[in-house]
Amino acid sequence: MLVFKPLAERRIALLWGSQLFSATGAEFYMVAVVWIATSLIGRDAGYISALQAGALLAGSLFGGVLTDRWRFKTTMIVTSLIRALLLVVLSVAGMLGLMSLPLLAIVAGLVALATSAYDPALQGTLPVLAPEPRLRHAVNGLFDATRRMARILGPSLIALVNGIVPIGQFFTITAAGFLLSAIGVGRGLKGVEIPPTSTGRGFAAVRDALSGGLRAMRGHAVMRYGLIADLVGNIAWSMGFLLGMALYLRATSADPLTDYSLMMTAYGLGNLGANLVLVSLRPQRPALWLVGSKLIFGAGVMLLPFAPDRAWLMAFAAFAAINGPLENLALLHIMQHDFPPQRLSQVYRLQMCAVFAGSLIGYLAAPVLFGQFGVGVMITAAGAATFVMGVIGLALFARR
Repeated sequence: MLVFKPLAERRIALLWGSQLFSATGAEFYMVAVVWIATSLIGRDAGYISALQAGALLAGSLFGGVLTDRWRFKTTMIVTSLIRALLLVVLSVAGMLGLMSLPLLAIVAGLVALATSAYDPALQGTLPVLAPEPRLRHAVNGLFDATRRMARILGPSLIALVNGIVPIGQFFTITAAGFLLSAIGVGRGLKGVEIPPTSTGRGFAAVRDALSGGLRAMRGHAVMRYGLIADLVGNIAWSMGFLLGMALYLRATSADPLTDYSLMMTAYGLGNLGANLVLVSLRPQRPALWLVGSKLIFGAGVMLLPFAPDRAWLMAFAAFAAINGPLENLALLHIMQHDFPPQRLSQVYRLQMCAVFAGSLIGYLAAPVLFGQFGVGVMITAAGAATFVMGVIGLALFARR
């Protein structure tokens, strides 16, 4: 299959393996944090997730001031090791019975800051490792599929070890994933010279790190729509899917953690299946891919609270998951074809800003809105807002 063709290149294969470990660890960690936070403070757990989203947003906005001067390999290794060490702290706290809300919040914020530096560095390496356009599209699909596989592996592992491994020790598994990721990056990028994005000094370098992506995007209507749609969609993802469904299942399910993990697994399967189909297609009209992603995700999220049983819950989640590859492959195609290589990581950071700003808004608004209108109603409303964003995009781009 085309998606696996890049694995014939040893460097790409090693980097892919490191990303699989990193992404699986991140998914495992995400579910564990949400579950522990909801057990500690219920619906106010949205504030812990908001803290993470705020840290990711701050890191995406300002982290380039520092990391644009580093080599991508250095950034990826250092941030993987930092995340592993931080999660060991949570593991030890869990073993000693010292897990607390302040500790969870501090570590979650620091892990988020490290993640905000890792992802743009990864994206900056891919065009260098795959300069030929067709191979690059296959690499985009492969690494996007990696994230999708992680959404299967992470929740599946939780469903497997639930009841066997204490929840506080979930972080040990995550730390091991980040450690293996650092090793894979070191081997995969050994001898590969990718210069830093910025070699400047002083105020000019700071200004370039903060505004270079915005200047590069000037006049690009599709990319602007993509960022706004990302923001709205991630409000639905954070408030409706991640946090909302955790609370909804706690209130309605006899086995909520297993149901939540299976829902997330189904979402991962839907992601991966859509990726394997779409990677064989070149996004000739990426704007319509973006529009379709919002229509599908919005409809899927709207349906989740109406699932009559576990099978339908998984089916709705898998349908909503088609959104991910449609959106991400379209945005990567636009970024890699419409922007110069030296601006790629900066434009990618702007996309991350839209994603994390949406998550921050969703998590901050969730506790108040859930209390005022109810969890199920707000899950449906968040999905409806995303669907409307798709309708707006259809009106804007259908004729183009």
